[in-house]
Amino acid sequence: MSKLQSAKSIVFIDFIPAQLHENKVWRIIYSVKNPFTNQLVRKKVRVKPLKSITERRKLAKRMILEINNRLANGWNPFYETKGVKEFTKLQDALNIFIRRTEIEHQDGNFRKDTLKTYNSQIKMLKEYLSVVRKEEMMCYNFNESFIGNYLDYVRYDKGRSARTRDNYLMFLGTLSRFLLSKKYITNNPTQHFYKINKKEKKRKLISESDKTKIFNFLANYNHNYLLVCLCCYFCLIRRTEMTKIKVKDFNPMKNTIWIDASDSKSRKGKHVTVPRKLNALLIEHIKNANNSDYLFSVENFKPGPRKCYPNRITVLWRRMKTKITIADNIDWYSLKDTGITDLLKAGVPLISVRDQARHSSSKQTDEYTPRNLKNADATILNANIEFN
Repeated sequence: MSKLQSAKSIVFIDFIPAQLHENKVWRIIYSVKNPFTNQLVRKKVRVKPLKSITERRKLAKRMILEINNRLANGWNPFYETKGVKEFTKLQDALNIFIRRTEIEHQDGNFRKDTLKTYNSQIKMLKEYLSVVRKEEMMCYNFNESFIGNYLDYVRYDKGRSARTRDNYLMFLGTLSRFLLSKKYITNNPTQHFYKINKKEKKRKLISESDKTKIFNFLANYNHNYLLVCLCCYFCLIRRTEMTKIKVKDFNPMKNTIWIDASDSKSRKGKHVTVPRKLNALLIEHIKNANNSDYLFSVENFKPGPRKCYPNRITVLWRRMKTKITIADNIDWYSLKDTGITDLLKAGVPLISVRDQARHSSSKQTDEYTPRNLKNADATILNANIEFN
């Protein structure tokens, strides 16, 4: 009896360990028992070509070790739908994910902020792989155990907030769906994880006195920047959207500003209403501008041909806060939160405020309604019902 036959009949009852065969096409070959026929079946896994033969052998060695460890632990490919690329190095799959995101961004399917967020998330994930010395980890190991350890690293080792940890989980879900669709993994390892943040998002509203201080100061300090802030407060336009508006998007005759779908967070184009007082200020703002100019350019927020960077808006806000005394927790987006709340307080119908804010639902807008405005329902109050 040969050594191989002896191994089949005595030691390796359910499988024959993986070995590398360096032919024209490099393959790792192993045998595993088909549980439906009780016969050993030969399996092949291709080793991708690399410029360096040494590096290719190292890759094959890692793949063999992984396959044999799995076989020894009872894994059987006949029991699952196998991903054909699960032995790809995770770092390579992450690079492919980012390259495809960049292409989608170039085609207008992803906002720049989304690409920036994805790059930041991938950078943190790669940092973790380095910390735990798993730079060579394969996609197969991107499992629930890895996800759990990584989220703990973000939350407890890096000291991120519960909300930030939950944002990381959301990204991991997006990444997992990509890896699953491209067959780098065979199941979504994030499906049994849940958000841990239980706190309601607190709206940072600007008091009437602070609002007066801000607008009076900006009227003298930087009139163009005042218009940026008023567009946020009255028109509920987001920071990144603000930097992409062109003069031609403002229609003074109809009192509207067009937010293009490619610039909008919701990916939907829509007109927003410009109140009459702001409309008059914007007419004066663009009197010497070209239609192709940006409404708020890099040149101190004047109309111009070069787009302003979004972070410039918040930099000036922080600089303003060093010059006047207002509540510390007030940031630039407090203008939008306050604008929505003030519209609701003024009795503007919820659906109109929803459309101005371009929220996906009225429920999202209703979160801004102050509790003392949520009065008893008149229909229920006056209903003719008895309990005796």
